[in-house]
Amino acid sequence: MEPLSSPVVLDLFCGAGGLSLGFQMAGYHIGLGLENEELPWKTYTYNFGNCCHLGDIREILDPHALISAYGLQRVDVIIGGPPCQGFTRVGRGKLRNLKNDPGYIHDPRNQYYKEFIRFIRALRPLYFVMENVPDMQYYMDGDGLLLHKAKRELEDLGYVVEWAVLRADHYGVPQTRRRLFVIGNRLQQPIDWPSPTHKDHPVTVWEAIGDLPVVSHGHRQDEMPYEPRCELNQYQCLMREGAGDVLYNHQTRWHNQQDLAAFAWMPEGGKYVDLPAEYRRYRDDIFKDKYRKLYRDRPAWTLEAHIGKDTYRFIYPSRPGEPEPPRTISVREAARLQSFPDRFRFIGPFTRQFYQVGNAVPPLLAKAVAEAILPGVVAGMKRQGSSITDRE
Repeated sequence: MEPLSSPVVLDLFCGAGGLSLGFQMAGYHIGLGLENEELPWKTYTYNFGNCCHLGDIREILDPHALISAYGLQRVDVIIGGPPCQGFTRVGRGKLRNLKNDPGYIHDPRNQYYKEFIRFIRALRPLYFVMENVPDMQYYMDGDGLLLHKAKRELEDLGYVVEWAVLRADHYGVPQTRRRLFVIGNRLQQPIDWPSPTHKDHPVTVWEAIGDLPVVSHGHRQDEMPYEPRCELNQYQCLMREGAGDVLYNHQTRWHNQQDLAAFAWMPEGGKYVDLPAEYRRYRDDIFKDKYRKLYRDRPAWTLEAHIGKDTYRFIYPSRPGEPEPPRTISVREAARLQSFPDRFRFIGPFTRQFYQVGNAVPPLLAKAVAEAILPGVVAGMKRQGSSITDRE
């Protein structure tokens, strides 16, 4: 679809832009992103242009004034992933034990979904898509499940609402990441969910990163020539679209010789607990998977924001007799495992680049969701006689 006739998207809590990129790939027009942290804002601005507002959503009292300041009179779709640290896996039993703890219930990180609903109430988009960790569906807010309360509130606003947990590797992402999506529309249309495209033949780690240039640990060149090591497969061709002959963010962490020796010893899929005693620096009863080496022939396990601190659980799948040295994955390899194309550049110190990658929604998973709801969005725009020219 041409940009001037495409549905306009507002991305709340946009981060580096994984959700936005997926919707853009599906043919939507990214009207505006909203981000509270400076480095993700810089990354978003670099990749999408000057259409991202830097600021705390709680301080934006008038959503209409915000979008008007960026040349928009309305939006068709609101998307976003409210901060999820408060919803991370702690177990249902612990959630039940904590449900009467006011400090836990009112943790600001667990309340940002209310800002998402506030923007929906004010702007009345045709559709919304909220993304979060799967455990959000088990989170207790006072005397009930938070997600059930949010659903009732959105239904009171006239929205049909459903949620589902989707696996990224079922949609072409080389990673077994599971994410919760909450979708709603005020058109009384049934919710269309994406059909899996790769359930029986997921993209593997090596299919995702095997073409990238060989680099050693401690590599710090953030921009370098792209010289593929092999004939490109379908996924690698997709990742290289629009990237020219340049490769960004192929930086790696430095490791000491004991770490490197351990990495070299480990088989694919091996964990810290499997190491011989001479390679262990931590308690193996606590840090059983402190180190973990990726399988070449399987998707990666879930990347998280923790890779901003270390990448020990993402050891590069080097093999004896081959040119790959022992190390952990680079920022660009992490981005490939998240399905960010190589033209997408992450800004900031490389540790913060890792954080941005791990904290993002895989773009190809977002694209699958965006494509599934697109017919309904377009039908709603036609029903209302809505077009981008109405907003300019």
